Amino acid sequence: VIAAYPQVRRWAIGGHSLGGAMAANFAGSHVDEIDGLVLWAAYPASSDDLSTSGLRVISIYATLDGLATGDKIESSRLQLPAETIWVPIRGGNHAQFGWYGVQAGDQPATISRIDQQAQIVASTLTLLGSLE
Repeated sequence: VIAAYPQVRRWAIGGHSLGGAMAANFAGSHVDEIDGLVLWAAYPASSDDLSTSGLRVISIYATLDGLATGDKIESSRLQLPAETIWVPIRGGNHAQFGWYGVQAGDQPATISRIDQQAQIVASTLTLLGSLE
């Protein structure tokens, strides 16, 4: 995709859960092409140290996530640039980052899916806007 659109000057990649881990891996191995990384209830694999990558990163996570727990998100801090933006969605859970129903191991959300996804979109746009 990047090669097909040479007129695009700045690229960001992102993903939810395992997709976020894969996005982090791709961004880390393509720092000459990728400017931003958006993590939705996700964190890099332990082998992906992006701390000196120069990437602009936002980590958007939910406080009631039973899968990408607060402890796991917190543990990823040293692997991400010091300037990473950290956005907790209070009352959100893992499944409401998507639209696929209840997920085993997740906790019930105390906010609506619409509210959670509005916060996700707004925070994602913050990161994308910083790439201009």
